[in-house]
Amino acid sequence: MAETLTKFFYQIALDSRGQPYLDAQEQLVNLGETAITFLKEQSPAATGLQRLITDVLLQVVEGNETFKAVLDYFDEAEQYAAATPVQVPPPEPVAEYLFRNFNDSVASLLGVYLVKLFDLWPEWKTLGVILYLGKLSSATSALPLTRFLSTTTNDHQKSIAFSALVSIGDASALAIIEDELKSVGPSFQTLQQAADQIRARLP
Repeated sequence: MAETLTKFFYQIALDSRGQPYLDAQEQLVNLGETAITFLKEQSPAATGLQRLITDVLLQVVEGNETFKAVLDYFDEAEQYAAATPVQVPPPEPVAEYLFRNFNDSVASLLGVYLVKLFDLWPEWKTLGVILYLGKLSSATSALPLTRFLSTTTNDHQKSIAFSALVSIGDASALAIIEDELKSVGPSFQTLQQAADQIRARLP
């Protein structure tokens, strides 16, 4: 029974966004060791975004303390800013803090959350995470930024993500963008433009 539930909630986590994703993640945490064993079995065969989601779910279920720390930081930053004239944390200092204090140790979590939760997030958090991912290597950032660009309809967020992706772009990032374009089609002009700009910079 527990294994069947694990498979069920894992599939929901892969396919959903927003609150359904968070609910599925919580159910996997509640399933504990059964979910850990299952996710460890799934990870080697998974690829792309599915592999990233699987690995993040595994670390969340295992109780990754660094993941908890960065989520606590978001809560604290929001509470602190609410008592100031600014009222919301500015995205640039958020990105700087994340990079300075966590480097790439939370890139997988925040990359998956960017893709899965941007519909729920306030603007400052979305932009802060995009800017943070733009400070890292393409190996940790290109996949979530590419998927975000192909799903968001917010022009401002799309512009920031485009700049972040192009700034870290290398051959690996280009390959990820081209794979995404095969799935979503050439009508996604922002992705095509990112691929073109990165390609033009490569030797």
